[in-house]
Amino acid sequence: MDRVLNGERLTDLRDILGLSQTALADRLGVKQAFISMVESGTRPIPESFAAEAVREFALPSSFFSISATLRDTAPVTFRKKASASVRDERRIIKKHREAARVFRAASRASGYRLSQLPNPGDFDDDIVLLAEAVRGLGGVAANRPIPNVTRLIERLGVGVLTCLESGSADGKDHVSMSRPADARARPLIAMIAACPGDSARLSLAHELGHLIFDQNRAKPISSTRSPEEKRAYDFASALLVPDPVMRANVSESLTLHGYLPLKAKYGVSVAALITRARRMGLISKDRARSLHIQRSSQGWTKHEPVPVKPETALLYGQCYDRAFPGWFNDQVAEETGVMASLLDEWMPSHARQDAVAPVISMAEWSASRRLAGGAGVS
Repeated sequence: MDRVLNGERLTDLRDILGLSQTALADRLGVKQAFISMVESGTRPIPESFAAEAVREFALPSSFFSISATLRDTAPVTFRKKASASVRDERRIIKKHREAARVFRAASRASGYRLSQLPNPGDFDDDIVLLAEAVRGLGGVAANRPIPNVTRLIERLGVGVLTCLESGSADGKDHVSMSRPADARARPLIAMIAACPGDSARLSLAHELGHLIFDQNRAKPISSTRSPEEKRAYDFASALLVPDPVMRANVSESLTLHGYLPLKAKYGVSVAALITRARRMGLISKDRARSLHIQRSSQGWTKHEPVPVKPETALLYGQCYDRAFPGWFNDQVAEETGVMASLLDEWMPSHARQDAVAPVISMAEWSASRRLAGGAGVS
């Protein structure tokens, strides 16, 4: 029986590679209108065309056989800057969808349990009580530092990918993301790129807050200043540095350098500690502003003292190894329909040593040509 091909996967391909419909059409020798009709479902994707795309972009032959589920189209949550672009967001969402699909398959095949997250209704939606409950589920004593936030999250049955895209977080507007609709099954939190340990710990806890509170969201969160974002941030702060610790150590008179011992012990940036102190009413608005000005004047906005060691994730890799023992990424790609080049980024230990370089988009190719002094594609 002929396999059913999903034309919407062309949109996934374009978003992942940063291609416009016109650029994709040029690469595959068709008209832009044809791409548009296939993506919208107006026209079925021909088998010969799918085969050509597989060759051109080094895709697994199963790439176009993958269909999106309702969960795949559910709203996502981010920790991001207000300046984050829609184009970047589409790329990151599609990469996360692919990574989450692999994690679900690997976790299920390896026999790993579903997530175990507290129900906000059982705690009257109280952020502090929920933070205490999560600490208890993760085996962390009250008011003690969390040695490894990633490991705590993984103990709750939540997968963590520490770097969705290769490179540093410098210059990136998106920090982390998750899909709360997955929260009751096998959710995945992804850091978008490598970043300092204190930022990663807060971001991971922030996404955990979204998984707990926002499971039933029908629409995306509209603003980085929304109540939902504030709630996720407050949960993350309460999880990492419990209220009694803040009240015992922070006051209006605490100097900027006085925050450093708290950072060293609890793995939270001075910037986040100041913001938390202000929201708790431990310091005034003027004092918080003064401390932030001092941070800026001392160059702490980019490089704070007392670096926090980055954490590594284990669960994603453990499930992958159990589900696909001895497999190379190109074999897993055929099984899951996910591009081998993406799997090579996430699971480099399974990459073939003779693997070809990942396919890049025309936009990236043109940019590299301009930087090298060459002419762009006309």
